[in-house]
Amino acid sequence: MGSPPQPPFGMGRSVPTWRTRVDEELDALTPYRRLLPHDEGQVLDRMVAHLKGRRGVAGMLPAHDPWTALLLTALLEAWVRLEALERRVEGDAV
Repeated sequence: MGSPPQPPFGMGRSVPTWRTRVDEELDALTPYRRLLPHDEGQVLDRMVAHLKGRRGVAGMLPAHDPWTALLLTALLEAWVRLEALERRVEGDAV
């Protein structure tokens, strides 16, 4: 008898890593991305790239659903950019 097939999680893992779970969720957006107008698709691509770059930070939040951490990460990035724009506008108004 051969050994049972191993899940694609690597190194004898029976549960996918946080990185694998996040990548699977983000990759599942591909059909949605195809339906977006070109400019919105490019924005989504940049957001997904940013989320993939920050998935380690998001992994520190104990959540069973990766979307909780992903949405919090995206919201935080949007907030940081909004505050930077507000500071810039306030500086121009002076």
